[in-house]
Amino acid sequence: MAATGLSPEFDWLAETGDADDSWFGPGPMLVNLQHWMDRLAATSHRHLVLATYAAAQTSHPHWDKWLADSPNIAHESILDARTPTEQLAAVAHWLDTPTEENKSDAQETVDLTKQLHWYHEEYEDVWFDEPGMWAVESAEHCVLSLTGDPYSSLTLTNLATIAVSCAVNSFRRSLGDSIRAALRSVVDAIADQFAEAG
Repeated sequence: MAATGLSPEFDWLAETGDADDSWFGPGPMLVNLQHWMDRLAATSHRHLVLATYAAAQTSHPHWDKWLADSPNIAHESILDARTPTEQLAAVAHWLDTPTEENKSDAQETVDLTKQLHWYHEEYEDVWFDEPGMWAVESAEHCVLSLTGDPYSSLTLTNLATIAVSCAVNSFRRSLGDSIRAALRSVVDAIADQFAEAG
């Protein structure tokens, strides 16, 4: 894997395989995405959160559109969580001032009791009906890549992988859509975020 700074070579990252239990959501599985998140976490937790923040921000316009078109349904979808806008603002606040208090404030924006997620097979028939739902999941898992989930065995890098995966899926309209084009949008945003952060 040839890498430039914190971002990997795109063709390596875009390698796919058949979906399996380690892939959250519609296949094909990006077989190296988890490896990239592991590598970012090894450099620093901040780099991991910067990546998920950029990914979730990239998918966020799908939430904005859904909220404008169907406000009642969009609000019902987040259950007891705060909106993706509020979640991402909380993560941005931690990125600016990484205190335990700001981390705790970010965690309070998430509904930790949520059991079903959009990437679960129960929603398979409607995965591509509402891109805004992928944006909801991406923002939520962005927060969790910062705070962790005390009720789950998933690691911070697992949660980051879900955040990025959901952002990628927000740009797909069917299983047949190119995952490369969707991935490119997200990876470019993450690279820009790293460049801006220095």
